[in-house]
Amino acid sequence: MDFSFSSEQQDLRAAVRDVAADRCSPARLREVLDNHDGYDADLWSLVARELGLVGVAVSEASGGMGGSFVDAAVALEAAGAALFPVPLLSSVVTAVALDRAGAGDLAAPVAAGEWVAALVVAPTVMATGGGLSGVAAHVVDGHRADLLVVASSDGLFALEASAASVVGAPSLDLTRWQATVTFDGTAARQIGDAEASARAVDLLRVGLAVEVIGGARHCLDSTVDYLKTRVQFGKPIGSFQALQHRAADLAVDLEAAASTAYYAAWAAADSPDELPVLAPLAKSVCADAAYRIAAETIQLHGGIGFTWEHDAHLYFKRATATRLLLGDGHRQRALVAERARLHG
Repeated sequence: MDFSFSSEQQDLRAAVRDVAADRCSPARLREVLDNHDGYDADLWSLVARELGLVGVAVSEASGGMGGSFVDAAVALEAAGAALFPVPLLSSVVTAVALDRAGAGDLAAPVAAGEWVAALVVAPTVMATGGGLSGVAAHVVDGHRADLLVVASSDGLFALEASAASVVGAPSLDLTRWQATVTFDGTAARQIGDAEASARAVDLLRVGLAVEVIGGARHCLDSTVDYLKTRVQFGKPIGSFQALQHRAADLAVDLEAAASTAYYAAWAAADSPDELPVLAPLAKSVCADAAYRIAAETIQLHGGIGFTWEHDAHLYFKRATATRLLLGDGHRQRALVAERARLHG
């Protein structure tokens, strides 16, 4: 089996990195974060409508490019490295979930960037009397969504965001708001059963994993660059063996986590029977690794790493928030054990 990235995937990664360099520099990101809800409408128009990144893994029949979820993962990792302040993750995952549920009429406008979509992970929201009732918290980009796709224990449902009560608020991750969504007998269209609902949440787990690996890779690269250029006692601090060992440990952490993330992305595309185990495993491994790498980035940068002006804290907060979304590492590993018994 060939585990290398195809030339098309390498081109896709390069294209997203070019966008990051041109349109999402650290200075531009800070400017966007100073706005009310940290959203870059111009960047969203570019990545969603012009580049079509939302529809990379959506079938051509549903208006997408017909690629695999690995292709989407490549784009999400590159976007995560620059902390794109746009609802790319939520829309990519939701578009794929809609496509796989057979709701091509809903997937098409999301894939085209015409609608922003958010996945509402809502195990306690119930479908009763023809409507949805309950409250779901921590909905990534929910306040920006035109379309909500609700993953509940009763199945997968879709509805216009305006039909529910959606309240957005800043989160620990300054680059990503979250929302609380309240349903009160709200009419919704059922597009899938409980299995489709669980599959959609697993896609979100994989998306979070590859995205946070992008941020971790940026942290390691910036740390290595700093160790090479920061001079202390007349020599670059990267020449000190103790710091070399710490950086090497981070590199091992990163590559092990990245391999786990892309294995899960491959399963999402080509081995759906493995996805229920691999998705929470990838989310746990990658979020925990990114947290460690981001924390060490602050430490290895010394005093400047603790300042507001340095970007290290933005990546640390993204890693910390990702670690908590959908449950921390302990919950994810417990889910892995439970599902491994069921699928073993």
